[in-house]
Amino acid sequence: MNTIIRIIVSLFIIAAFFLVGKKIVAGKPEEKSQKPTAVVPQVDVVDVLPSNYNPYITSYGTVQSYFETQLTPEVNGKITSVSPKFRVGEMVNEGEILATIDDADYQSALATQQATLTLQKAALAEEEIRAEQAAADWKLSGRDLSSATDFVLRKPQLAAARANIDAAETAIKKAELDLSRTQIKAPYNAIVSARTAALGNYATAQSTLGTLIATEKAEVRIPLTAEQMNRILFVKEFKPEIFLTIPSKPNLKWPAKLTRIEPTLDQQNQVSYGIATIENPYTNEVGPLPVGSFVNVSIPAKEIKDAYKINESAVVNDIYVWLVDKEMKLVRADVDRIHSDADSAYVRIKREGLKPPLNVITRPLSNFREGAQVEIKKQTTK
Repeated sequence: MNTIIRIIVSLFIIAAFFLVGKKIVAGKPEEKSQKPTAVVPQVDVVDVLPSNYNPYITSYGTVQSYFETQLTPEVNGKITSVSPKFRVGEMVNEGEILATIDDADYQSALATQQATLTLQKAALAEEEIRAEQAAADWKLSGRDLSSATDFVLRKPQLAAARANIDAAETAIKKAELDLSRTQIKAPYNAIVSARTAALGNYATAQSTLGTLIATEKAEVRIPLTAEQMNRILFVKEFKPEIFLTIPSKPNLKWPAKLTRIEPTLDQQNQVSYGIATIENPYTNEVGPLPVGSFVNVSIPAKEIKDAYKINESAVVNDIYVWLVDKEMKLVRADVDRIHSDADSAYVRIKREGLKPPLNVITRPLSNFREGAQVEIKKQTTK
């Protein structure tokens, strides 16, 4: 009996707590739902106006030798002397003797040919006397000289004697030339880039004594895109003056001239190549510009008219830019790129109804949508 009473009391207490809790919950004021606050992105813009620009075309290249000669002897023999200036890095002048080959054999050959010429001249003199005597004998016989044969008048013998003299004189010239070739001379003003000649070595026509690089001129082969080619002011009568710089000394500028354009395209990257010529690369006023130097190239070009100069980062996928209109909304506008330099793009903006100056977003976000509201964080003028 007591157990039943305890169960009934417990149920009553539970029911009382349930009713009180329900009343409390029902009396609590209902919370109002809040709409999320819209986040307006902040952007940096630059005000731009269309204008005319004349930016330089920039490219690069490597300084190459205008002439590079491997010195090889034209006669054989032992090397008897080497000039102290015939060393790597030294400058030599045209005609300067760099090495000498033993000339004893060639002196002997010249003397032999000179002796041969003397003998042939004596033989010709004898033949001339014999010819005169033969003609006189023919006349004394009472016959007309016109009836005598050439052989009787010794004309073939005279021709052979004169031919022998011509051959001897030619042999002397050849011997003199061989003798002069024992002196290895610089063919032009040059700098020595390599040397293998040494005293006591035996020089042959197949051996190389050294390498010379011309100091009068050097060249740079410059890759140019189709767009760059269209903007270059290049005609045969006018060679554009360009400037070369090297990364280690960007403040120094070497003048050069764009002298020619190669008539073919590179099949791999579809670029053309211009050839720039540098006068006196080792002795100019700016300083030496050695062969092999990597250089940056600046080329003057045609004027770009009615274009916008904007940050390179503002152009999205090389197709369009984002603008901010007067209502602070995003506007997408397609562009045509005309030229680029280190950090700027020169473009024409293609969208009707736009009135300059235009607010171009310098660093657009990937989630931008046409007509979205933005807030200008920083505004500059270009």
